Amino acid sequence: MKSVNELIEGYFEGSLSQDEETALKVFLASEEDQGPEYDEVRAVMGYFAAGRAVIFGNTKAITSRRSLRLREIVWRRIAAIAASLAIIITLGVSLYNKTNVCVSYVSGQKITDKEVVMNDVDNILADLLSDRTDMEEQLTGIFGE
Repeated sequence: MKSVNELIEGYFEGSLSQDEETALKVFLASEEDQGPEYDEVRAVMGYFAAGRAVIFGNTKAITSRRSLRLREIVWRRIAAIAASLAIIITLGVSLYNKTNVCVSYVSGQKITDKEVVMNDVDNILADLLSDRTDMEEQLTGIFGE
């Protein structure tokens, strides 16, 4: 069998057989007796392998990373939209509560005190639901003739 240096030369010359190229790849992927002198060879062979994967359609790893990135982008956009909606709803409720004023007109006077208005509503409902008067009298009393 050829030495590692001969296999490297043969790889760059394009004269290796499939078995020799596989043996070189196995050697470079293993951790036995490897120093920094093989780092450049590993880098170049890795670059060629990635280019070959892109050109010949063996892009499972590249595609899965791309799809993961796209999923991440989609989830970030969904989170941003949800946060925006939460802010808008909170502002809307807050504005609604500020403008939600209880108003009652009693004998021509405008009453805006919430407790007084709610007491009046409670009294009217209690009168309507009591058996003291019949329904027609109660409605006539509220709405007039």
